[in-house]
Amino acid sequence: MHATPRPCPAAARHQGRPARSPARTVSDFRISKRLVVINSASSLVAKVVNITVILWMYQYLLARIPAEEFAVLPVVMSLMVFAPLFFSFFSSGISRYVVDLYAKGDAEGITRVVSSIFPPLLAMAAAFLVLGLAFALNIERFLTIPPEMESSASWMLALLVVSFAFQMLVLPFVTGFHVRQAYVELNLWGLARDGLRVLLLLIFLLGLGADVLWVVVATAISEGFHSIATFLRSRRMVAALRVRLAVFDRQQAGTLMSFGWWTTLGRLGGVMYTNAATILLNLFGTAVDVTSYYIGATLFRQIESTLGLAMQPLQPVLTAMNALEEKRRLARTVFRGGRYALWATMILAVPLVIYAEDFVLLYLGPDYAQTAMVIIFFMLIFPFTSPTALLPMTAMSMARVREFFLPAFLFQLAGLLMMIAVLVFADWGATGVTLSLTIITVISQLAYFWRLCLRLTETSFRAFVADVLVPGMLPAVAGAIVWVAASLVQPADTWFALLLNGALGAICYGGVLLVFCLSDDERAVVRNLAAKLR
Repeated sequence: MHATPRPCPAAARHQGRPARSPARTVSDFRISKRLVVINSASSLVAKVVNITVILWMYQYLLARIPAEEFAVLPVVMSLMVFAPLFFSFFSSGISRYVVDLYAKGDAEGITRVVSSIFPPLLAMAAAFLVLGLAFALNIERFLTIPPEMESSASWMLALLVVSFAFQMLVLPFVTGFHVRQAYVELNLWGLARDGLRVLLLLIFLLGLGADVLWVVVATAISEGFHSIATFLRSRRMVAALRVRLAVFDRQQAGTLMSFGWWTTLGRLGGVMYTNAATILLNLFGTAVDVTSYYIGATLFRQIESTLGLAMQPLQPVLTAMNALEEKRRLARTVFRGGRYALWATMILAVPLVIYAEDFVLLYLGPDYAQTAMVIIFFMLIFPFTSPTALLPMTAMSMARVREFFLPAFLFQLAGLLMMIAVLVFADWGATGVTLSLTIITVISQLAYFWRLCLRLTETSFRAFVADVLVPGMLPAVAGAIVWVAASLVQPADTWFALLLNGALGAICYGGVLLVFCLSDDERAVVRNLAAKLR
């Protein structure tokens, strides 16, 4: 799949020491549309399997345990979303700089990056373990936990803390998959991890009884397996991913940490964006509020993360384009990514808005009716965020992270304050929290991020409308007409009716997309694929 690296002359010297033979020259770094499509498709398959497992697990547990017991799981999982903040300050720039050095053929530079960031990362992992385990042992002092669930909550958080610390320690060494664009293989390892988790969940849930503790136990074991396997494989791909204390560079570490400062702000904003609401609802709402919000937020995050996984193979490509100063090609890629993101998200978001009440009634029952409004408000976010889906990657590839992550943090901080206000003063529960997120997201995209995308790509708003918004939204409009009409003719009161109505709208959606929305080169790709299938 990948070309064998060829030796080339040393690219540079560092502190008087000759660089080792680089693993690959600039011309060896592959910027291939076909490779990106294959990698993205494998990411989607892996994510679909993961989503299926999650949906089955939630429905299985909610049908067998009280809402108060299930609510402990989203609270503990929401605590763990703060964990990356301990490490992103050190680790966020690793992939970007390793890919950049690999594209330029500097193997010695790759080793210097890893060797410079690993010692402070190790120290932070130790501090994280101490603080995390101390919090786990006293979790009932900080959160509202039913007395009978305090022991389980402590064990769940402790397992997640140990698992995450280990994952972050191996992070600098698994960038070989990104460098070599081996996302298919990475996703196969992910499928193996998810398969192991499913097997363990079945053993625990069906053999030992329904308990949210088993979800975390299965997750920790499977994540440990995944970390070890990917660490060993990545080191074989790129031998330069190793620690040599002799090449530790304080200035290099400072550069990485400076880059990480802004991405850490972005992560903090992301935590406030969707996950802090679970903790706020735990403090100011009910167990049903927590569960309703968590189910809706899970759908949103799974769609969002699926899109992110599908586009993940573009991160090294965009970085290489920027390193090689291919500005126009980078801009075309960003616009194409926005168009594809709209197609991918709206085919799910539109029917979820139309059939939210039917879906929640069939999936959870009448006790969680407010989940429908939570889902609707979350799905209304996608028409505004999808057109700029590649903006964070673009900012990182151009090392202009401050322009993206600082405003993102400020907008998300405003969203957090709005959530607190609707809970304290209006008591709107899960619905009010989600509405706050939707409002702040729409304002931030229209007021700043769409304009930032145009500035970084050096393009016009007219081109953005013509290349992204119109072709991206046209299938959604056509599909919405069919989905609404189908709901009036045949109410979706059974799973079969819901799937049938969904399929009818999806057929219209796909037809409009293929006939009216593809560019000339995309039509050529579709024709070639159809010819091969015939």
